[in-house]
Amino acid sequence: MDESPKPTSTAALLTDISNRLAVIESRLEVVGDHETRIRDLEKARYQSAIIISLFSSVFVAVIVTVISRSI
Repeated sequence: MDESPKPTSTAALLTDISNRLAVIESRLEVVGDHETRIRDLEKARYQSAIIISLFSSVFVAVIVTVISRSI
């Protein structure tokens, strides 16, 4: 654990709490930023999956049409 001496005066305690709160807030911002990036990546993945599936289905339909007309 943290082996640093604990502040004893009220002002020192408030300063210590304020510093720790600032560290926690900055870490929460980093976590929030990562979560936002992950959601954006997931959204892009799903959108590209839809586009790829549409292109592949159109491609297969064209090939089937060409083959069925040549028979």
